[in-house]
Amino acid sequence: MKIYEFCPFFNENRVAEIKLKEDARWVDELHVIEANKTFSYADKPRNFDPAYLGPKVVYHSLHADNAFRKPERHQLYFNPDTCQAANFDRWYWRLLSYNSAFHNEAYQRSRCADILRERVEDDDVIILADFDEIIDSCMADRIVSEVKRRQVITVKMHYSVFFLNLFCRSNHGAPHWSYRVFAMSGRFFRSMPFSGDYLRKKGIAEGLYQEIYCLEEPAGFHHSWLDYRQTALPKLQAFAANVKDKSIVNEDYIKQCLDDKKLYYLDTELYVDNEKPFLAALRDIPTADLWY
Repeated sequence: MKIYEFCPFFNENRVAEIKLKEDARWVDELHVIEANKTFSYADKPRNFDPAYLGPKVVYHSLHADNAFRKPERHQLYFNPDTCQAANFDRWYWRLLSYNSAFHNEAYQRSRCADILRERVEDDDVIILADFDEIIDSCMADRIVSEVKRRQVITVKMHYSVFFLNLFCRSNHGAPHWSYRVFAMSGRFFRSMPFSGDYLRKKGIAEGLYQEIYCLEEPAGFHHSWLDYRQTALPKLQAFAANVKDKSIVNEDYIKQCLDDKKLYYLDTELYVDNEKPFLAALRDIPTADLWY
């Protein structure tokens, strides 16, 4: 049995250092895929630090010029009031067709099937996550055991933003950042009749509560926009074609969120908590500037 993790990458090198240290304790191969375009079709450099490459870290370069779509004048946008579980398939496929950034994100995330399908065996464990979603290595045995029992599971995560210890009180979609990160058997992964992006988006839309088991206790951390001075604005710009309200795509928006301790696009308060069971990897790397 081997454990594989697959993650798209944009510019999150500080959080990558944490993820790689934590994954090294239990994951056999972390597969990284990075495109030469943002989701809004702007050119971007290859940001992933080559110093991180090694036997457990496999890098995949995606030349997206002919795969990603350019933004169009008239686009559909995600609407939390109408994009819900009851009519998930209808709005999901419409957004893929009529929102370029939504399509591009889905394309990059879903490349995991092409890269891993021929590599994995039935009894392997596959983890589908974003780079800033880090499973606590202390949960490894529990996750592997539940995957063997159920074939596919999801997990809850503590959700911090800008700093390691500045947490959100709530999030959009399924609560506790659940139904975004999935662990599954190689058998389930290779037989999925849909993409990893479809699975994630349906989970966020709260459409998988009856189908996929979620661990009761949090299993890790979602450290969003860590090292925000370097990462936050570029990531907002990368998703610009995906949001209707372009007023949030600027440095003032980030400053306002920090000044008011509120993440406005989710309408949620931010709070400091230094008592959570933080990742063991944080003891192995410099993080002094990452605490609020």
